[in-house]
Amino acid sequence: MAVSNIVMPSYWGREVRHKYNAQGGKTLAVVFPGQNYPADRPLLYYAAKVAAEYGCDLLVLEYGYQSARTAFKREELDILAEECKAALAAVPDYEHLLFIGKSLGTVLAGRLADDPDVKGDLSQLFLTPVADAVPAIQASRGTVIYGGADPLFTEQHAAAVRDLPGLRVYCIDEANHSLEVGSTGESLAVLLVLNNFYHEFFVDALISRGGPETE
Repeated sequence: MAVSNIVMPSYWGREVRHKYNAQGGKTLAVVFPGQNYPADRPLLYYAAKVAAEYGCDLLVLEYGYQSARTAFKREELDILAEECKAALAAVPDYEHLLFIGKSLGTVLAGRLADDPDVKGDLSQLFLTPVADAVPAIQASRGTVIYGGADPLFTEQHAAAVRDLPGLRVYCIDEANHSLEVGSTGESLAVLLVLNNFYHEFFVDALISRGGPETE
């Protein structure tokens, strides 16, 4: 796998370095971090690892405010979405796209999924989405995973996306917005459950649509 950095200027006054790992696949998995949850933390790190196991190329985004070590302001969402779009435009076109978003990343992924300039067969993995992502989830196919004790995505939000065609919705009981539970051991057990969900997502998204493992 050829690993490189896509270096770009940012509105926040610091360069961003998006990690691009290419192994010659027809599918690109794009990782959209959370507001305060970078891509090297467990939920996204292991999702990206599983993507690589399925032969996906990877684009792991860095946000400008993260690089600048400053706080994110909601009124900057459009700017952030445009910078994510620019990063995606900097890599080759792919037949298949997989968006893996956490929290704020689910909103950004939804924005790009709805952009007519973003082309390719698309599935999405929504990890601990926020309420603002509900319309994007309703228009998507893929998987939603949320915590039963997450105040940012309640059962009312889950009910709005549950039982839709092409969408799997999973609740981790008693888990918070990071899908962690009471003890370290229990949180590690959750990661094992999530690993199974990740594999299921990639099988749904790739195998059934002629992705890497069927070539």
